[in-house]
Amino acid sequence: MSPARALVLLLLTVALVAGCGGDEEIARVGDTEFHLSDIDPLFDGGAVPGEDFRVVLYRIIAVEVLNESLAADYGVAVQPEQIEAHLANLEAALEQSGQTPAEYLGMEGLSREMLRFNAEVMALRDLAIDELLADPEVVDGLFADPAVLTTVCSRHILVATEEEAEAAAARLAAGEDFAAVADEVSLDTANPGGELGCALATSFIPEYTEAALAAEVGEVAGPVASDYGFHLILVYERTAPTQEEYLADPRSEITDEALAGVWTEWFNAELGAAEVWVSPEYGAWTGGMIVAPPGEG
Repeated sequence: MSPARALVLLLLTVALVAGCGGDEEIARVGDTEFHLSDIDPLFDGGAVPGEDFRVVLYRIIAVEVLNESLAADYGVAVQPEQIEAHLANLEAALEQSGQTPAEYLGMEGLSREMLRFNAEVMALRDLAIDELLADPEVVDGLFADPAVLTTVCSRHILVATEEEAEAAAARLAAGEDFAAVADEVSLDTANPGGELGCALATSFIPEYTEAALAAEVGEVAGPVASDYGFHLILVYERTAPTQEEYLADPRSEITDEALAGVWTEWFNAELGAAEVWVSPEYGAWTGGMIVAPPGEG
């Protein structure tokens, strides 16, 4: 599944201007009201209360909360050209797939309007991440965890038992070439010479990450036990950006996983603190990934 489609399934959502007609108010975020007329265009034939309706209602509420938070905390808002850029990509992907909007977006009954709404949430996420990655509190948190920003260049030898690892370590201590020993005994045959190249420390399994961050550069560390066996690790370079270097291009300095963590933490915090009301006739606000069925809140 593509990142764009994964995002659709996670947060297919909209930021709508509150309906100005006389139809029923179904939800409110602060002073912003939402009416049935805000949801009807998102479904072919109009919205019908039920699980899909409550999923979309949740996502409408979520984006309103996040838009308000961006404006209040950072003084920024999603711009039309940012939405249009994502929309063009989504329309091209839809055409290439040969699917209907509902098939492509993974929910029955969705209309083509959902493509624009999804483009908006993608633009919102991009904008939020840009602001978050430069936020002093977020930056301090990232630099407090060396693994998130440290690049490790390393080789390893992986064997099944600690005794085999000790024997390989003795050969290395006696002066044998690391790559030659790795090619002879390592279970990791996918990486000739044990070469793993350079990657952010968090790209590795936790045991390897911890050892690679603690190892003396140029010296063999281990044996290090993991679910895969026992590793001998040779870190030949380890670098980390300064805060100035990081701030020049934050996205290039952290993994997608760390970036997603920054977004998710902010998203959950803002949704958890939001002032939200949902009409009991249509559901109950719980802060979860869907508006709960009526009577279950």
